[in-house]
Amino acid sequence: MWVRLVLWVCAASLVVAAAATSRPGRLAVWEVVLYLAVLGVAFKVVPRRPAVALGLALGAWLVCYLVRVEFDSATGMIALAPALAITSFLAGRHAQDPRATAIALTVAEIAGVVVALTERGGSDTALAVTSGVGVLGVVPWAFGRFRRRYWELREVGWEHASLLERDVDNARNAERARLAGEMHDLVGHELARAALLTGALELEPTLTAQQREAAKTARASVTAAAERLADVMQVLRADEDEPVATIEEVVARSGLDADLTNGRTTPIDGIIARTVHRVAAEALTNVIKHAPGAKVTVTLTANLELRITNGPAPRTHAVGSGKGLVGLAERVALVGGWFEAAPSDDGGFEVRAKLPERPRARNTPTHVRRERTEKELRKSARRTVLITSVVCAGIAIGVPGYMVFDAVTSVLTPQQFERAQLGQNEDDMDLPLRTRVDNPLGVTAPPGTECRYYSTHPNPFDGDRHDLHQLCFRDDRLVSKQWLARRSG
Repeated sequence: MWVRLVLWVCAASLVVAAAATSRPGRLAVWEVVLYLAVLGVAFKVVPRRPAVALGLALGAWLVCYLVRVEFDSATGMIALAPALAITSFLAGRHAQDPRATAIALTVAEIAGVVVALTERGGSDTALAVTSGVGVLGVVPWAFGRFRRRYWELREVGWEHASLLERDVDNARNAERARLAGEMHDLVGHELARAALLTGALELEPTLTAQQREAAKTARASVTAAAERLADVMQVLRADEDEPVATIEEVVARSGLDADLTNGRTTPIDGIIARTVHRVAAEALTNVIKHAPGAKVTVTLTANLELRITNGPAPRTHAVGSGKGLVGLAERVALVGGWFEAAPSDDGGFEVRAKLPERPRARNTPTHVRRERTEKELRKSARRTVLITSVVCAGIAIGVPGYMVFDAVTSVLTPQQFERAQLGQNEDDMDLPLRTRVDNPLGVTAPPGTECRYYSTHPNPFDGDRHDLHQLCFRDDRLVSKQWLARRSG
């Protein structure tokens, strides 16, 4: 949460700067407020709704750029650029299924190009939109996807470490049960037989009183040994076949005055039932420790969603380490569920766990799961490099190529410029099919005229690349012409 807040502040600083600049396309105050609100919502919902957050950021950037493209495209392009790049990365990072976010990028690309071609600036604006969405949207999104794959590989390691610990515990419990069974079958039987024989010897009439006393002592020792063996067996069989307390029993044992709603009427799998027991008991214990006297609500739905909520603590509560909640999250994850624990809006605390009907199968060996995850990670890395390379190559080739096309197809030669006479009808003039797209800023045109700009030569990369021919028309007749020498220095 704090990381996203810092990122929002960084992104918001450039939006505010776009309002403080003296450029003609600077943002109005209401626009700043609106954009900051949209970005705040996007940064807030991106962990849970990455496609929605990405759509908001793309829409804000497209609107900001397309509205200003005809008089200050630089401000429109840059103002929301960091915000879009950050949101794209976070959306790729948090999206479990990349298809929704990929669709958002595609829709934004198509919509921006269509608006540019039909309403705002034409082909040059469409090229800028394509480049902007590629650099600020697609590339950060691809790196976010790669980061998620890397994180998943790391989690696989921790998950399997937990599984190994659980397997060790299961093996130890199984060995304890096996030893208990063997001791019961072998040692217990022999002790019982020895006690019986010793008791019979104690009743032998030919024995002296001293011998009977010795036999009695031996029988008592064998009986005591059998009792000790029973105690050991009870320890070894601890937790084996132990009945699981119901949710009602857990709440009753806590001693809390809790409102319980149990919507589950059918039997629960044994392992899942133990997990429900553990989560409920730990959560209620935390209420007793950290929020004594608070109102408590316990709900178990028919689809095994457990929710324990407590209100604000009437008294000062203790400070805990949080390890209990971490342990609960690990236990719930091991059976294939999800776990959340966070403060509620009213100042209390809420614990939520969604459990499956059956524990998650663990038949896949660790090395197989690791190999699969590493393969996915390598594939994601190659995909990220490919996407980045394609976008950068497209921009590197497309932008200079379009500059050449724009200059070559809009050349008004010096001879054509000289032949253009004031008062001549536009339809009678020898003019190129296209006009240049980079209309100059700050050039004064005669009032009531419509001016067009043409290239002076086909090379868009030399020192005279900014020179233009200006022809201004009123009622389709040429009223002004001039050569705009704009040396690049």
